[in-house]
Amino acid sequence: MNRKGISTVVGAVFFIIIFTTAVTFVTYDMNLLNNFTSAFVTKSQADADANHEEFSITKVTIDNNKFNITVQNSGSIPVSINRLWVQNKSDITWGTSKYDVNQVVYPGNSLSKIGQSIPLYAKPTQGYDLKLVTMRGNVKEFFVNSASQSPVYLQLFALPNSGPNNFNTTLLLGVTNNMTNGGALSNIQANIVAKNVTGFGKTTLISGPAPTSYPLLNNGDVTFFKWDYKINGTSGYKVNFQASLQNGYLYNNASQNVIVNTASISKPQINFTAQTNRTGTSSLAGVMLGPGTAITPQTTGRILIQVSGYTSQSIAGSGCITSIRYGTGTDPANAAALTGTLIGLKQRSTHPATNSTVPISEAVQATGLSLNTRYWIELSETAMKSGTCTVNNVNWSILES
Repeated sequence: MNRKGISTVVGAVFFIIIFTTAVTFVTYDMNLLNNFTSAFVTKSQADADANHEEFSITKVTIDNNKFNITVQNSGSIPVSINRLWVQNKSDITWGTSKYDVNQVVYPGNSLSKIGQSIPLYAKPTQGYDLKLVTMRGNVKEFFVNSASQSPVYLQLFALPNSGPNNFNTTLLLGVTNNMTNGGALSNIQANIVAKNVTGFGKTTLISGPAPTSYPLLNNGDVTFFKWDYKINGTSGYKVNFQASLQNGYLYNNASQNVIVNTASISKPQINFTAQTNRTGTSSLAGVMLGPGTAITPQTTGRILIQVSGYTSQSIAGSGCITSIRYGTGTDPANAAALTGTLIGLKQRSTHPATNSTVPISEAVQATGLSLNTRYWIELSETAMKSGTCTVNNVNWSILES
């Protein structure tokens, strides 16, 4: 074979090597790009699914020394509850424990008895910090028998706070879950202590607390505990009541004095109302949601108004504006034009998903009201951009203070 033939063979071999290398590199690069694209699509879908998970803790009890947690799936995709983290806030010898749950809650359904099968025994007298974690990484934190993480807003009212010998008084403890970490409080229990301050007399518990415990208080919601006492004593006999929550934050309490006097007094007024659900509105100008509740001041003309409930929106991405109004005369009807005096802030809620619910809660004070005059108190509702806004589960607490 001459040199020309050898050169041709060598050139062909080099061409095959270069071609094979190029094809291999291109194939590897395309496979790498395809794997990256698949991983990106998978990750994007997983992130989208995580954002669409909508679930809430609706009830927590301790049954037979086991947690019994109920989860409601209000979203459009199944929620896989993966793990439960538990920390005992009453016993410092505890660490943080992790337990596998591996239970699925399907859209529109609820699942209870979560925690009944795990090897953990809970004491009803101790407080716990719990976190439920889904397979997609979403977390719900809540506290059982414990408000020890930070102070919650407590208000104690005595109705009346003075009277003649042998009079009855009602103590009301208002509890607002304003914890900055956003966690829910479950199985809340209240304590009250009565101490003689001055004078001679006797304070006797007639009934209470009612309720003995409150099952679940979401962040921003308000609830009340009630005690009835009989006060016997000489004029000037003063009793100090201090109320707090079991396993609560240190020094987080509310107090109120009650005194015996000989003067005849009118009783401060109080009103608790669970408002019937109203027809939704798409008005961009706002309408009344009456009838709501009412009160007739008797002693001070100063009232505390507290309201809680939920708003929903028929269009994802839109919102609602909810406000408190009050006035005299005939109660405005449902869907009537705005009227009365606006009090407090306009609560704006944004709804990420269709018909998703957002809690509303507000406490405001109205002063300078005329005694022996009836005042209606109602909500008004406005659709923020579009869609229909609906307000449900509205609870009013009106206290003359």
